Amino acid sequence: MEGNFVILGVLLLFFLLLLLSVFLLSRKVAVLSAAYRSFMQGRDGASLESAFISLNQNLSCVESRLGSCGETLRELAEVLDTAVRGVGVVRFNAFKDTGSDLSFAVALLDAGENGVVLSSIYGREESRTYAKPVKAGRSPYQLSGEEQEAIRRAAAATRRLINRSG
Repeated sequence: MEGNFVILGVLLLFFLLLLLSVFLLSRKVAVLSAAYRSFMQGRDGASLESAFISLNQNLSCVESRLGSCGETLRELAEVLDTAVRGVGVVRFNAFKDTGSDLSFAVALLDAGENGVVLSSIYGREESRTYAKPVKAGRSPYQLSGEEQEAIRRAAAATRRLINRSG
């Protein structure tokens, strides 16, 4: 008799666990059903399918435009590499008998440190201007100390821009 009570108690406990599981599952189904009804509100299967087709077409259009923008960006990056990226200016007094720093050297360099260095030597009677090509930070022509300093400053400015952009 005592064994029957134990079996009955175990069965009752098992029944209560099953009842609790059924209750929890029915709550979960009710929540999911409400979410599904909210999602499908005012739509039938055909309109939902057309909405997905429209979204897929829009996504294809966006992907196509993104590819086009990527190509344009690469082209612009190539052009930007040839644009002036660094400028270096050095003012100096070329002759002791003139007033102040009226002479100057200006270097204009691209991303590859190619470009030109312009110098203007100011004197009381005349002024002279020189242009020398720069390739990879060097010139095939003799450079003054001021021209070398202008190139160094322009190259440093170029490197700062390149490091900052990526």
